[in-house]
Amino acid sequence: MRIQIILWLLLFAAGRIQAGDYQLNQNCLNAYDHILSLRFTKADEFLKAESKANPDNRIVSYLENYADFLEVIISEDKNKYQSFSANKNRLLKNLESGNPLSPWHLYTQAQLNLQQAFAAARFGEYSSAALEINKAYRLLLKNSKLYPSFQPNQVALGLMQVLIGSIPQNYQWVTKILSLQGTVEQGISNMQKVLNDPATDQIYPFLKAETLFLLTFTTFNLSQNPEETDFINDHLNSSKNQEMIINNPLLIYAKSVFLMHTGRNELALKTLKSAPTSKDYYPFYYLQYLTGSAKLNRMDKDAEIWFLRYVNNFKGNSFIKSAYQRLAWIALINGDEIKYKNYMQRVILLGNTAIDGDKQALKEANTGKIPNTKLLKARLLSDGGYYAEAQNVLSSVEKTELKDNHEITEFRYRLARNNHKWGKTALAKAEYDQTINLGKDQKWYFAANSALQLALIYEAEGNLEKARHYFEMCLTMDYDEYRTSISQKAKAGLNRLK
Repeated sequence: MRIQIILWLLLFAAGRIQAGDYQLNQNCLNAYDHILSLRFTKADEFLKAESKANPDNRIVSYLENYADFLEVIISEDKNKYQSFSANKNRLLKNLESGNPLSPWHLYTQAQLNLQQAFAAARFGEYSSAALEINKAYRLLLKNSKLYPSFQPNQVALGLMQVLIGSIPQNYQWVTKILSLQGTVEQGISNMQKVLNDPATDQIYPFLKAETLFLLTFTTFNLSQNPEETDFINDHLNSSKNQEMIINNPLLIYAKSVFLMHTGRNELALKTLKSAPTSKDYYPFYYLQYLTGSAKLNRMDKDAEIWFLRYVNNFKGNSFIKSAYQRLAWIALINGDEIKYKNYMQRVILLGNTAIDGDKQALKEANTGKIPNTKLLKARLLSDGGYYAEAQNVLSSVEKTELKDNHEITEFRYRLARNNHKWGKTALAKAEYDQTINLGKDQKWYFAANSALQLALIYEAEGNLEKARHYFEMCLTMDYDEYRTSISQKAKAGLNRLK
């Protein structure tokens, strides 16, 4: 018994000696805040000061990796990614040598794995990403059992649950082999609890911005619960959060996309205009693409300038094809088919197809088919929430103007989407069904997304049998436009019904 007590005291003493290994002090909090708002140079100053004052503080290694991760994801610079990956083992060893009795010990290691996974996926290294996600999941799960009230871990695990719960049907075997468990609802609920907890601001102030960013995207992409949408809306528009948002390009991005997604184009433009422009901030050119998109939805004449800025400034590949496609659309709307074709050639030559929007842009370019200008205008106006204007355009379309099955199907689909977003659900239901009948054997996304939207309508109405029927119909359709995002939402819907 005496030996056991001595061993316990030695272990306790070792823990006390190493307690300084994870010090979330003011230097680290300041660095964390600057990293999340993309002020990497200023963050580095705080981290260097902390390294000098407390060379054994392992939080520094974690934050260094976090800053590098965001820079890699935003820039899509291959050289930076290779350097980031090469540094991982060195930083991971430093964290593994930290105090095992700290809740930060396993959490920081998990975050390094998770950040490596997202970076690998950004560059198409999906096998590597899957391995890193599995490592992160195991560490977060273990840490959750050891420290169930540790809020940073709750947020990270919540994100993992969302990712697991939204894996498309054809990849479900992965979750079974790796014993991954989680649903979108669990993940959103866990992140909401952290965001709502008054203690978050006091103990982990950095978590507010981090969680709000993650929760915004998971909610509008994967949730159909009006209460969850209202939850995000309240936080994004709370007077308490406005200073935090306008000083953070990532939150400007999240809020703008959320507003555009919910048909509030004017507010999205206002939000984008408030983005900080100081040289203290790392360049985040995607905000230029978003500004161009919002202006195009409103048919502004200067929308072209913003897309040109994006393709000229951004050296990565994401949304490059999509940006050139929108430049082509602007030319087409202005009646210049030659300029449209020239821009579509750039869609073929530049960027890549890692995201659905770029895949769809390339498909349009490869077909060589010029879009129906009226249907294009209606789509853009409807995306911006200008439903009456979109309906006016659609009402002006004569049957003789619809050249083929694609345009006939798209016309019915545009009517359905505009009425649905406008709140005219009964009309939308009938038009979605007609779209499915017209397009179910075609490769376009109109029928699949119509099935998804019908499922969401019936789910909201409480008709779960019909909702399940349309979710399953969506997942069995064969099409190749926006397939990843549509399938992900359908899978999340079926999981909710379970």
